[in-house]
Amino acid sequence: MKIAVISMIREPWGGSEELWYAMAREAVAQGHTIIHLSFDFPTIHPKLLQLKKEGAILYQRPGYYSPNLSPAKRQWRMGMNYIKKKLNNPFRQVFRHRPDIVLYNGTCYSIADEALLLRALQEFRPVFYILGHYNADTDSSMPEAKRRKVLDAYRQARNVFFITYGNWRIAERHLCHDVVNGSVVRNPVNMPDSGMIEWPSGAIRIATVGNLLTNHKGQDMLLSVLRQPQWMSREWTLHLFGEGADWEYLERLVVYFGLQEKVVFHGKTNDIRAIWAQCHLLVMPSHMEGMPIAIVEAMLCGRPAVATDVGGVREWIEDGSSGFIACAATVNALSDTIERAWRQRERWEEMGRNAYEKARTIYDPEPGKTFLNTILEQKTT
Repeated sequence: MKIAVISMIREPWGGSEELWYAMAREAVAQGHTIIHLSFDFPTIHPKLLQLKKEGAILYQRPGYYSPNLSPAKRQWRMGMNYIKKKLNNPFRQVFRHRPDIVLYNGTCYSIADEALLLRALQEFRPVFYILGHYNADTDSSMPEAKRRKVLDAYRQARNVFFITYGNWRIAERHLCHDVVNGSVVRNPVNMPDSGMIEWPSGAIRIATVGNLLTNHKGQDMLLSVLRQPQWMSREWTLHLFGEGADWEYLERLVVYFGLQEKVVFHGKTNDIRAIWAQCHLLVMPSHMEGMPIAIVEAMLCGRPAVATDVGGVREWIEDGSSGFIACAATVNALSDTIERAWRQRERWEEMGRNAYEKARTIYDPEPGKTFLNTILEQKTT
């Protein structure tokens, strides 16, 4: 079987890449052919290089540009990318292989911007799937033209996969239409095992784990909370794990808020369990999500989380039992929730155990294999 994966994620790598990657490795191991198309990032991520080593075929398309470019240079780069795509349709190289299955990996609505792909799908007629990782609950002002494009693409798909039931229901509300061919799949976690980790001793260490992109992950909101007088007088440290375009902005904000002695930047790490051997509480102040892998990983290590009420957070966290949920992604809502968590910090270890037990009931230990079996079974029905 030939399976093509079209990924529109505009970062060299992120949590939204992990499920298709796990599926692709399983497929290659079973003797299937994987063809992958991504944006032309300056360097190829090590996981893609590993997949290529195992036999996958990799292509790139124009579309990436550094978020740090000036507006003029960004416009120039976008123009050049447009010309490149006009001169050489990047999807032709994928469809030359005549894939039996095409999986589009993106946000819940980004398929609307893929006119060239949708045209190729009409011409070659493979079995088509959409994997949508997130949509914003508050972003309901979808233009009518885009709504129709998304609905048309959803109808063309054999199945539209969502990471959470919450994202599925949000999509139906935004589209004003049932997504009758929708279903939920689970993301993998980046850990070799999923046993609870002993509760760490010492002063409170709070962690955030994710790309340093404040319009998505909201780390600047968290800093705004922690610079309040009551927090400045408490004994804690915040540990930021991740990389991204807003690293320098967040460093400046830490200095501006006078939090230099409280906040530590660690960069990206592949040893998730080492984080939770040292830290007590995860805080995810996201503006939008599907289901953050970081929350699942923390729960499987026996740590409670504070998270905003986005995506599928309520499907995993039980407020007051296995963590705390802020009702909105605002400074005030986050402030109230973290304050509530702090006042119950003597319960965090117990809540971590609850989090572990809850996660074990939902977590799929072999999501790549499950996902591959799903798309292969649906291909034959």
